[in-house]
Amino acid sequence: MANFEKELLALLATEPFVKIGRASTLRIAEVDAIIAVLVKIGIPFDLIYSPGTRRLAAAAELTIHINPTTRLTYTINFEAGGSLFTTVTT
Repeated sequence: MANFEKELLALLATEPFVKIGRASTLRIAEVDAIIAVLVKIGIPFDLIYSPGTRRLAAAAELTIHINPTTRLTYTINFEAGGSLFTTVTT
């Protein structure tokens, strides 16, 4: 396994990433912690924020790029009432 893959697996086993997989909502401070770790390790990612409306809860979509054909995408809800989705795209 490549060194990058080992680092990525270790990253995904950290508390913030474990929590993103089992929580229905996250606080902004928790998302900040995830972003700080990604920046520190140098893993490319995209974050798209969508403010809440009367119909939709505030949410963000975090996409972590593993390689040119594989990425992890998390939909993070900041308010109750939505569901958290995690997808792996290859």
